[in-house]
Amino acid sequence: MNIQGQNNRIIFAFPDREICCSDTADEKIGKMLERSDISIIGNDNRVLMHFDSEESAEELLTGGGFLLIVKGNGNRVDMGTVIVRCSSILGMTGLKLIIGQLPGLGAGVSRTADGCSVTIGNRVVINGVTLYLQEDGSQVSIGDDSQLSWGVDVWCTDAHTITNLEGEPVNYAESIEIGNHVWIGKDVKIGKNVRIADNSIVGWGSIVTKRFDEPNVILAGNPARIVKRGINWDRKCINKYLKEYTSKKTLEQG
Repeated sequence: MNIQGQNNRIIFAFPDREICCSDTADEKIGKMLERSDISIIGNDNRVLMHFDSEESAEELLTGGGFLLIVKGNGNRVDMGTVIVRCSSILGMTGLKLIIGQLPGLGAGVSRTADGCSVTIGNRVVINGVTLYLQEDGSQVSIGDDSQLSWGVDVWCTDAHTITNLEGEPVNYAESIEIGNHVWIGKDVKIGKNVRIADNSIVGWGSIVTKRFDEPNVILAGNPARIVKRGINWDRKCINKYLKEYTSKKTLEQG
């Protein structure tokens, strides 16, 4: 853990209590933070992380699959009860959440972002996602019960500036909104100013570059478009789902 600046706060919220990590005397929480890959450089940044238990907090913070970097002032991160997975065999890399400077850009590059907001809901499963904000005031939200595969990039920025012929910037990044119960497939790329509505699916390898306000759709392609409407999805595999579905229908038919 690396915290530099003033009035930076990391808060752990458990079902029965909240712990402000900057002044806690809890030795176990302190050791978790020491082993975590969290870096905050700037002032007045606030990170709120919700956990079902101390065991789930330890698993996320010390399991090697979670990286949080904040470089700037007045940024907010609010994470619900997420499940972050890693697997070297499958290529699952967990969650890399970065506001401001990307790691490894070198001493000559210094980028900050101020007033950004990241909100991740409850029961969100993340298998391999890089989530990046670089522009002041930009926002990313991921709704409850969503599932994000691996090889997924969610970038609320183009990283560089595009201008018109008069030199005026034309590629401002404002927000990315991923709704509730959205399934993002493997190797999907999501760009700035995108919305994906509730109960939707984004197919493998798709590149999403615009807003989709219609719920219960499948998006696919480059650039992504609606390829099917009137769908929903379930985390269970088809075999298990069919057994439960068939049993339920049998009971309903009496």
